[in-house]
Amino acid sequence: MCGPKLCGFVLGLSLWGTVFLGILGGLYYNESIGLLDDLPEESKDDIEHMDWSERITKIKDKYHQNAYNAWIACGAYAVLTVVAAGRLIMLTR
Repeated sequence: MCGPKLCGFVLGLSLWGTVFLGILGGLYYNESIGLLDDLPEESKDDIEHMDWSERITKIKDKYHQNAYNAWIACGAYAVLTVVAAGRLIMLTR
């Protein structure tokens, strides 16, 4: 199906993805100001009809939702890491 070189490449890529998305999820969870532009946009109707405290709450909810999404993707990469490592071990025996 795939050789040891491809398994090694997938293993390295999935390890990098796991680390990157774990850190990114932590930054979203801590509400990093640098990631504000990456949040889903609000419609102008929502902005006009909300007071400031509601808007802050909605922005914090979006930060946390993005953090959970990043951690779910991190988990998927972790599963891929285990599969690629297992396949690489089987191929090198």
